[in-house]
Amino acid sequence: MYSLQNIDLYFGSHHLLDKVSMVISPGEKAALIGKNGAGKTTLFKIITKELTPDGGEVMIPNNTKIGYLSQHFDFEESKTIREICLGVFQEMYDVEEQINVYHKELETVTDEKEINDILEKVGTLEIKRASMTDGNPLAETSRILKGFGFKEEQFDDPVSTLSGGWKMRVQMSKLLLMKPDLLLLDEPDNHLDIEALIWFEKYLKSYSGAVLFISHDTEFMGNVANKIFDLANKRIFDFKGSYRKYLAARSIRQEKEQQAYTNQQKEIEEKERTIKRFMAKATKTKMAQSMQKQLNKVERIEIEAEDNTQININFPTAQDPGKIVVEIDDVYKSYDDHSVIEGVSVEIERGQKVAFIGQNGQGKSTLVKMIADLFPPTKGNIKLGHNVILNYFAQNQSDVLDEKLTILETLEQESDPDFFTRARKTLGSFAFSGDDVHKKVSVLSGGEKSRLSMAILVSKKSNFLILDEPTNHLDIHSKAILKQAILNYPGTLIIVSHDREILRGSVDVTYEFRDRKVIQHLGDLDYVLQKRNVTNVRDIEKSSTQDKVKSESKAPKASVLSYEERKQINRNISKVEKEIDKFEKKVKEIQDKLLDPSFFNSPESLTALKSLKTYEAKLEKQSVEWDKWVSKLDD
Repeated sequence: MYSLQNIDLYFGSHHLLDKVSMVISPGEKAALIGKNGAGKTTLFKIITKELTPDGGEVMIPNNTKIGYLSQHFDFEESKTIREICLGVFQEMYDVEEQINVYHKELETVTDEKEINDILEKVGTLEIKRASMTDGNPLAETSRILKGFGFKEEQFDDPVSTLSGGWKMRVQMSKLLLMKPDLLLLDEPDNHLDIEALIWFEKYLKSYSGAVLFISHDTEFMGNVANKIFDLANKRIFDFKGSYRKYLAARSIRQEKEQQAYTNQQKEIEEKERTIKRFMAKATKTKMAQSMQKQLNKVERIEIEAEDNTQININFPTAQDPGKIVVEIDDVYKSYDDHSVIEGVSVEIERGQKVAFIGQNGQGKSTLVKMIADLFPPTKGNIKLGHNVILNYFAQNQSDVLDEKLTILETLEQESDPDFFTRARKTLGSFAFSGDDVHKKVSVLSGGEKSRLSMAILVSKKSNFLILDEPTNHLDIHSKAILKQAILNYPGTLIIVSHDREILRGSVDVTYEFRDRKVIQHLGDLDYVLQKRNVTNVRDIEKSSTQDKVKSESKAPKASVLSYEERKQINRNISKVEKEIDKFEKKVKEIQDKLLDPSFFNSPESLTALKSLKTYEAKLEKQSVEWDKWVSKLDD
């Protein structure tokens, strides 16, 4: 058991933690959630003894190995990826070397007592070595590095050649190889793309040690956590169960807290009125003073304050463009000798919402930068359509703000003339009010810079919007608002993201970037995974290749389809896929409702069950139709 009991912590006069208690059992996977500034990272520092609380007790067994994902790298960047990871096993290698030394001694020693002494030492070292790892270090290193997206040919590359995000993956690999008893992860999903996240989720679920993590990724929490610690009002509320069940329980808890708070406020007001009345009478002054003392001792109920930092996003639109919004024709891009994109051709039509997915470094951001005309392709052409007005949100948008300007000056400088007079109102909808607008950009936090960048985005009209990793620094509530804005936007949109909740149901087409090529999938991320019947994005391309090989080897020679015939079949497939997507959403909505026991036991559940059967039948019919058209295309 690892526990914190009655932890108190002050920062000056600010009481951050008040009698916080939490218990984590071996093997538990717990999510620590709460608003920014609630003290989540502070709790991690108390567990690792970087911070000493003002009161309470940290009870962790002395022999506990704690692993903490720090934002600072603790390795020499001149070393290779493999060397850094295998460095975790250095103590084990030292033991093996000592065992080999003793074995060599046995070849020359003849004295029986000395032989027995050496054998005893070897036996002790063998036991020690066995306790250090339960597998092959080389194989385990390879498995974890590949899980995080490294290719085997990269293992011997110096870490200095990697970007910051990939260096963090080396740090995470090293941490997992240490196999700590208690693993502390502070927003690990920030550093991973979708396929690495999916692998990491599976790894953590089967991990034998305890895991405590902070995350704003609801999908990640839902897939990993079996316990939730909610840090609010300086205290911890714990819930044993999934994140989804926690949300239902939290709603009930907040309702009860609100009721208790309201009742207590009424009682306090009544007592204060009585005290005030008694104080006016000389004969009852002592009684009033006594009542006041008792009232002062009452522990006041606190309820969680409403989140006033929620942003209001509404992307303004311009006139409609032509049918083709952007045409990418046989585009290549390389930096010196490093090729990023080769022979990519994509056509995006008016009104389409498109997702770019794939590993970091596969060229997603490179392509959107070329579309935004930030630099030209090495070869090929990118052409925007008629009347296209492009608005681009860069991955590092907040990093390119002029730090010498104030918040208000920044927005006034960047916004369209139409929005100039509404600058203050716009900033207010992004939680910058009053004198806040006169703060210099240089003093803003990462989250505040991200909100300012988003405010700039909604102060420019467009009919073609590009969002490159827009969810960085946004909390759960703000991400939900951003998704709704994406759904409401009537223009054409490209979003580059690893956030599965943002991508789910918000795009029509998904382009997967892999090995310098682009693969088109006619649906959102869930559609891609479901239709391939896989849970790992890496398997998609493998599945496509295998299907192609099978069809080429087994299919009899057939007449070649004309261009028009193939085009019509693709239209039919696209139409059916939209129907499938629609019915799948209907089925999921009803299934989600039926998971709630209160709904399942209500009279409405009978109607819902009938509707479920109807939609499932329609879904089956459309699936048969899809198979028919795909078979024709394959033939």
